[in-house]
Order: sequence, then structure tokens, then C-alpha cells
Amino acid sequence: MTPPVPRADPLARLLKPNALVVAVVWAFVVTHFAATWATVGDVFNDTDDAMRLVEVRDFLAGQGWFDLRQYRLDPPADLPMHWSRLVDLPIALLIRLAELVVPTAIAEKFAMYLWPTLVLVPALLAARRIACRIGGDWAALPAVYLTATCAPVIGQFVPGRIDHHNVQIALTLWLLATLFEPPSRRRGVVAAVLSAVMMAVGMETLPFVALAAFVVALHWVACEDADEAVAYGLALATATVATMVATQPSRLWTLGACDALSANYLALAVVGGIGLAGGAIAAPSGRAVRLAFLAAVGGAAVFAFALPEPACLRGPFGQILPAVRAVWLDGVTEVQPWHVFFGAHRVDATVALLVPLLAAAAVAFLASDPGLRRSTPFWALAAAAGFATLVGLGQVRTIVYADMLSLPLIAAAIGRAARASEIEGRSATVTVLVATVFASSSLATFVVGKLAPASWTAGEAASTGEPGATATTPTGAGAGASCMTASSYADLARQPPGLVAAEINLGPAILAGTPHSVVTAPYHRMQRGILDGDRILRSKPDEAMAVIDLRRVDYVVLCSTSILGAAARDSEPQSLFVALMEGRIPSRLEEIGGKGVIRVFRVLPATAYAHLRGTLSFASPAAEAPAALTSD
Repeated sequence: MTPPVPRADPLARLLKPNALVVAVVWAFVVTHFAATWATVGDVFNDTDDAMRLVEVRDFLAGQGWFDLRQYRLDPPADLPMHWSRLVDLPIALLIRLAELVVPTAIAEKFAMYLWPTLVLVPALLAARRIACRIGGDWAALPAVYLTATCAPVIGQFVPGRIDHHNVQIALTLWLLATLFEPPSRRRGVVAAVLSAVMMAVGMETLPFVALAAFVVALHWVACEDADEAVAYGLALATATVATMVATQPSRLWTLGACDALSANYLALAVVGGIGLAGGAIAAPSGRAVRLAFLAAVGGAAVFAFALPEPACLRGPFGQILPAVRAVWLDGVTEVQPWHVFFGAHRVDATVALLVPLLAAAAVAFLASDPGLRRSTPFWALAAAAGFATLVGLGQVRTIVYADMLSLPLIAAAIGRAARASEIEGRSATVTVLVATVFASSSLATFVVGKLAPASWTAGEAASTGEPGATATTPTGAGAGASCMTASSYADLARQPPGLVAAEINLGPAILAGTPHSVVTAPYHRMQRGILDGDRILRSKPDEAMAVIDLRRVDYVVLCSTSILGAAARDSEPQSLFVALMEGRIPSRLEEIGGKGVIRVFRVLPATAYAHLRGTLSFASPAAEAPAALTSD
């Protein structure tokens, strides 16, 4: 056995699990991004941050807890957003608290600045907890350091990032950390409650919820320990019902939806949870019998899941119309395969994949320990990271989960190596610090950037126009930062409130910066608006004006720095979009304000086009809410 670290060594005690280290790292992150204070709430990282701010503002203005409709998005659409008030609430509370001492505008900036960094704290604690369970106390500092310096991961916690992905990451880490506890009723209940909350926040984490259920069920099958299985099953059913009741209006409880907590997922959790609990109580003898029973419960749960809305068997986007996929979703960067993202962001894509590759090496090193080879939670974590990597190769936005789940594995390997070399404490300290620095992906970003061919970095520079286009969270917005700046729409904001037709990714910034409504925004439930907005910009001017009349559009807006706008010159040279960018303005459009980055065109009253109302056939698929989602 190696001698213990002397208790008198304060530095060694600091480097092991210590709340002060987490506090220092949090303070570093908060201050490191201080320069962004001036732009928080004005320049948005991506469309979802702007849309979240709009949703929180509406909530604070009196919109009901259960009313998630966006009345200024694709009016008069009556479909709710698929987001959860569970994320709106803490942001709204921070704003209200800040309003006690500062004006509302400053209070919003304060909440947007602070909230993402507050979510970072539980993420740091969970990553440290997992790493120490695998690699011992020496893994504590590497876990915290890596999480705070891994560029793809920390990009989810920077000020202004009020989307729900950071909350999902923190919940996922804590769910996996719970699995490292000894099997017990308490572990089952905690895992079940976390799973229910994760489903309420967003369905991106559903695979990890399923993984936790598998670990609990596997323990019952292998060990005949019924206590945890019963507690987990009953708690999962109860917590999912309670979360549904607490976050969804009663009119939606029996309706199916693929992209949010709904009757589909409620049926899955209730049938699966009660089935598992019932089997554990009945206590069938023999592993083969228990495994067969578990397979039957799983089949019944999937069948119950499909009943409210069979399209959900195709995944969270199962209700999206093929036409919407063709004109929008298939072109969104974050749902593209990794190799497509690599073509536009080669350094970022390489760094994002480097972290899981380091984790694979870490797993191979850690698996040399006989105890870890028999550890179900260890292999569950490795499987989760591997699965997220494989999914990320097909849909790049998932790689952020692969990176986040990989970091505790890398930290654990560093901790084990440090413990193995520990002689007098100081040598281990040096080992931990040096290994952590060289393993950090922030350094990897620097090294890859320096070693990358010139063509790579040129590609990076050309693609920086996409807001939020970090290594793992590209939005595919195709708009420069100025297009995603609320104050850029000052000329539009001064106009009488009306309906605005604009490029799909400008919608959230227009909603955040003006009192206007928008035809379209990048949210898949607003399928009519997506189709109509695409027709307006991509059709020839006379056809576009017909759709404008049909939708009673008051303003047409474009952003002169839009990447999609530049691409349209090649793909749709005869479109209204290109005509406006080139100064060929139809007679029924009048440009108002200066010709800045954001150009605003007022729609003049219809004359010759008035007779076309009611005779249009090309806009009919979008003239009413898609049937696939009317039950939402």
C-alpha cells in the first residue's frame, strides 16, 4: 500500500474534494465572462436564448403557468411551446429579486448573466462526485478543472445561455451520480424523481433516463433485491404523474406529443414503473424468469407509449411534416451529422470528438482494475458516453453530452494515475496538476488550432456568423451576431405593432427586441408559420406578395449579413429574398429607416392582389395548423 498523504499538507487537502475549489472555479467563470455584461440580453448566443427571454417576460407579465402559447409567434396559432415552466421559474424569480433594487432591464441582464453560472455549480459537484467514485479523491480537482475549461461544455454555462440544455446536463450528471450509490430504496426514489424532472425539461435526455431504468432493473434481475426496484417503479410512476399535473394543463393530459412530457411518456413511465414494481413484489424465481418478465413489461410499456400518438415511435420529431423537414429541419446545423459540421467548423468538430476519444482511452485504463470491471455504474457511465458519441456522429448537438459524460472518466483516470504515483503527497500533487492541464480540452483547442492546416482555420473564420456555433451547440441559424442583436431592430421597434415576415432564425430576436409578431421562428410546432415564411422569402416576388396578403403581413425584414441570404443568390436567384438584398424592391414594399444591417420594408395596402384572396392553392398546406400537431 502507498503511504497516505500527510494530514499536515494543506495543498494536498485542497486538491482533494473541497467545496472551496468549486466556489473558486465558479467565481472564476463568473468573472472571466465579465466583458459580456454589456451585451447580455441584447446579443443572443442563439435563437433559443432569445425565445426563452420572451417566454419569461410573458410569464412575468401575467401569462398563466399552464399557458405556454406564444401569441406573437405565427398568429393566430394556438399551439403551446414544448418547453417547460420549470426552467422559466428560476429565471423569473431572479428577475423579480433584482427588480427590488434595479430597473427591469438591468434585472433581466442580471438574471441572464447569473442563471447559467448557478446551474454550473451542481454540474461541477456531480462531475466531481462521479469522478471520485471511480478514481478516488485525487480525481476531484481534474473533474472540476476539466468541466470548467472544456470549451464545448462550458459554452453551455456562459452568461446569457438561458436555454434548457445546461439544466439537462446538470440533471443527467446527477442521475448518473446517483447510480454510483449502493442499491437501496433511497437510490431508486432519487433516480425516479430525477428521471421525471428530466422528461419534463426536455426529451434530449430520454436515453439516459432509460439507462438508469435499465441499471435498476438489471440489479433486480441479477440480485433478486426487490426493495430498490419497487421503490423506483412506484416513484417513477408517481413522480411522472405529479410532474405532468404540475406543469401541463389538464386539457393536454390525455393527448399525445412526441417532443414533450405528454400522454405518451406518461403511459411509458406508469406502465413501465408499475410493471417493474409489480414484478419485484411478486418476486419470480430464477434470473431467466425475471428477465422474461422484464421483457414483457418493456413491451407493454412501449405499446402503451405508442397508443396516444403512434408517430412518436419515430422519435421526438415524429410529428413534423415532411415539407417542414425539407425546407427547415434538414438544414439545421445542430441536427446534421458530425462530418457535415466538420466541413464548416473543423477545429471545433475535432476538439468535440477528441474528448470522447480521450475518454475511451481512460476507460481502457480504468478497466484494468478488477473492481471497476465488475462495477455496473462504471460501465453504465462508459456506455452513456459511448452512446452519446455515436448519436453525436449522426446529430452533432448530442456530442456535448458525450463530452460532459467523458470528463469524469478522464478525471478518474488522472486520479488513479496520481494515486498510483503518490509517495509523499507532493509528487502526486504535481502529477495531478500537470496531467490535468495537458488533458484539458481548452489546451487541446489551442494545440489543434495551431497544428490545423490553414484551410481549416479559414473555414472557421468563414463560419463564425452562426450564433451559438460552439463545438457542440451549433444552431444552424445562418445569421451573424448583428442579426441576433435585439437593438439592431430599433427602427422596426418604432413602427406600429404588426406581423413581420423574416428569415426563420430572425424571429426570436424580433420578438425579444420589438412589440411585433412574427410569421415564423425555428420551432417545429409552428409548422404553418415555417412553411408560410419559407414561401414568402423563397418565392418570386408576385407569388410572395400573394402569401403576404393571405397572412396579412405588415412588414418584411431581412438581415444583410445573413449567411442564408448570401446562399440564396445561388439557390433561389429569382426569389423575393434575393430581390430585396439586391435592391429590386417590389412596388408594394416601401423601405423604412436607414439601410443598416437590418432592413425593414413596410407592406403597402393591397390593390391588384386583393382578388387573389381565397383562390390561392400553393399556400393551402400551410393555411391551417398541421393535423399532426393539432392535438398538442
